Amino acid sequence: MKTKLKIWMNVLLGAFVGMLGYGCDDSSRSGMYGTPTGDLVFKSHVSNEANESLEGVQVVQQGGWKDGAGTMYWERWADTLYTDAEGNVYKLYQGDIPLPYHKVIVNDTTGEYQSDSIITEVKYTGGDGSWNSGRATLDVNFTLSPKDK
Repeated sequence: MKTKLKIWMNVLLGAFVGMLGYGCDDSSRSGMYGTPTGDLVFKSHVSNEANESLEGVQVVQQGGWKDGAGTMYWERWADTLYTDAEGNVYKLYQGDIPLPYHKVIVNDTTGEYQSDSIITEVKYTGGDGSWNSGRATLDVNFTLSPKDK
């Protein structure tokens, strides 16, 4: 009877200690759970070939990543912004997943100019080496050409 009791006590204690997060690993590292985060500063300026700022132009920003084989994947969401009177767009994304690649698509809402796009890579700096990747700046400028009539 004492043997069965010992076995059950060991099983229960092992399960309890396992739920607390202790294991057989004697390393000094603590377990970490969570999602990496970082801040992204997104800035863009849109003008025409005469260097005139364009107001109300649609600017779509979308983050992505590559797998080990080099295949590009894009987030399901994309953020749509519009240029102000000076042709500028600015947005600070705080605490987002730090995606290294970004696609920016510019669409003229008046129909006078051709659309343009770019895919670029950003580097996050100033993180704590753990879950905080720091901050990156995505600064892209576009000069739109008129559509052929």
